[in-house]
Amino acid sequence: MKIVFWGTPKYAAENLIKIVKAGNEVIAVVTQPDRKRGRGKNLSPSPVKQTAIDLGIPFFSTQSIRKDQNTKDMLKSLKADVYIVVAFGQILPKEILDQPKLGCWNSHASLLPVWRGAAPIQWSIINDDPKTGICIMSMEVGLDTGPVIEQEATVINDSDNLEILTNRLSKISSKLLVQSLERISKIKSSNKSLILEELKAIDQSKLNGQPSYARQIKKEDYLIDWNQNARKIIKKIQGLYPNAYTLHNGKRIKIIEATSIANKKELLAIQYIVKESINNRLPGEIIMINKKSGIVIMTKDYPIELKYAQLEGKKVTDSYTLSVQCNLRIKNKFGI
Repeated sequence: MKIVFWGTPKYAAENLIKIVKAGNEVIAVVTQPDRKRGRGKNLSPSPVKQTAIDLGIPFFSTQSIRKDQNTKDMLKSLKADVYIVVAFGQILPKEILDQPKLGCWNSHASLLPVWRGAAPIQWSIINDDPKTGICIMSMEVGLDTGPVIEQEATVINDSDNLEILTNRLSKISSKLLVQSLERISKIKSSNKSLILEELKAIDQSKLNGQPSYARQIKKEDYLIDWNQNARKIIKKIQGLYPNAYTLHNGKRIKIIEATSIANKKELLAIQYIVKESINNRLPGEIIMINKKSGIVIMTKDYPIELKYAQLEGKKVTDSYTLSVQCNLRIKNKFGI
């Protein structure tokens, strides 16, 4: 069975490697063009393109598959049996979806129909969802609306950030794709309805949850609003890891790791140390700085203990060192 793999980031590259290692025949890869990456802003290939080079697989790069008739024609000439799509980053037009005789199949990182769209892992954490997962679905013109042939859930732990959860979902995705390809390889018909019927595909309307949209993350999403509740802020820090940030004297400080202090005993301990109630402290105000706890900052409801952070132009450090770098004092405010 001849496969064309579509993908761009490291997450997709890991799936490609597992598919090839399982013995599947990937005849070509389609990915996004080279981008400027890293501190030097040098032009470099996507992780999927680099993986294709390493594995000796022919690749195509396209800025817009909708407008790129040359790539469309070249792909059609390959006569692939199936297309596998993992975080490609572009919507495939019907002309592409109709090319492979056994269909186009997408691994989507949510429990559909929840979080259709571009950033499902981020929004599942930011939204404080109890669980997420992977769905392998048949692709159609609608955005992540196709019937599902494989699904697996995973609990979102309190300690999960974007990197941790993405790595776990990548392993699940790879496993389900290998399983799906084995099932698809046994299909004899090229009729889409019969293929879906044989694979026991489930319409998303029969799955749990209401449809929701995981829009792309915008620049303004990364800025922390200290007027929100502590847990909401923690979930933003985790969901946008490692890029959620605050400001102090106009300088950007990325908050890499933080924990909320909601335990009554811990709250009383803080009040004892600072020798005054925390109830009248303003959101964003620093209420404690010491070598043991680092920086403790107030939110709308509970304080947050900053563990690790990064001042612009500096390396990631513990928050006490950050306080020295920024010359921070108690009652200083973040967010300005």
